[in-house]
Amino acid sequence: MAQEVTQVLSGPLTPVDSGSRIRVSVNVLNGTTQALPWIFPGEIRCRILSGSTSEVHSSLIAAGSLEPAATAVQPGGFIRQDYWLTLPDHLEGRVAVELLELRANPLAMEVRPVVAEPEPKERRPFLSLIKKGEPEFEPDNFEPGRFFKEHFSGYEPIYFIAGTESPNAKFQISFKYQLLNKDGALAQRAPMLTGLHVGYTQTSLWDWNEVSAPFLDSSYKPELLYSWERVLGGQPDGSCRLDLQTGFQHESNGKAGDDSRSLNIAYVRPTLMLGRVDGFQFILGPRAWFYVGDLSDNPDIDRFRGYADLKVAAGWQRGLMLSALGRLGDEWDRGSLQLDLTYPMMSLLSGSFSVYLHAQYFTGYGESLLLYNERSEAFRVGFSLYR
Repeated sequence: MAQEVTQVLSGPLTPVDSGSRIRVSVNVLNGTTQALPWIFPGEIRCRILSGSTSEVHSSLIAAGSLEPAATAVQPGGFIRQDYWLTLPDHLEGRVAVELLELRANPLAMEVRPVVAEPEPKERRPFLSLIKKGEPEFEPDNFEPGRFFKEHFSGYEPIYFIAGTESPNAKFQISFKYQLLNKDGALAQRAPMLTGLHVGYTQTSLWDWNEVSAPFLDSSYKPELLYSWERVLGGQPDGSCRLDLQTGFQHESNGKAGDDSRSLNIAYVRPTLMLGRVDGFQFILGPRAWFYVGDLSDNPDIDRFRGYADLKVAAGWQRGLMLSALGRLGDEWDRGSLQLDLTYPMMSLLSGSFSVYLHAQYFTGYGESLLLYNERSEAFRVGFSLYR
């Protein structure tokens, strides 16, 4: 069986400190046409090679619980297990980690020596929030790459899909940004405030059939939101988790005159997740809102948008996933339904592609904010970067 699967060892892409404990992953890819069993060992012996030392032996220790029986790796699919690796104190420079019991690729990474902390500087108060003994942000330690990764994250799905009927193409970009630095004084004194984010989502319809291929319409949705993760559950070996999100969202299409559309909502959305992260999951996310401010650009939009929607998803985090988003207007036939089917392509070429195949079907009112009161139907396929 070891020759019928591809084993890939992955780890940190940025430099790590000597003597630190790092998380690495063993990925098992099945390139055959039939399901294959696989058992991850609790400990994997390895050796670490570097220019400064000839060879150091160590072990990878499984992170979290392991399945007691063999796990089936589906054809064209993959499974992953995280491990902890403690680096020796004296390592420095470019090193390679080789597994002694699995036929995986060597993992190369950069190890930097731990520099002794300098003498403490004289502290300066900042709006009376930073007091003696509390952490203070040091501009000299600012690393743009790390800062970006710690504060930006995916939000709504990011995709590009296209079909044969006008408007042919549809794409969406979305992200959220954590407002507080988790190591800052305010977050240390009030950890709950780290749930504050600003978010942005843009959905555009592109009509390739028309002359000059214009954009039919775009929806721009900036928002301020608060995300409270793991209100209930959420333990690594648990199968139930409840999250809660609330926020204020503006939506407009950026047009002027009779084509102008805009609205504001305040909403709340609980999300219930059932199932283990490494197994089949069922996700239920209702959202309820009320309109805030002027609706003169689209005075009857509540008849088609209503005051609530429901998102349901079922599938595997590392496999096929089907999601449905339903919205009901003031009458049963004035809502909309959107189905999204995605499948990860990470198993192609030993994990070379980090995209999903994406198929979407929409029927009902409101795919375009401009034509919120007109019914449409569309089927498109393409790829997504985040689902």
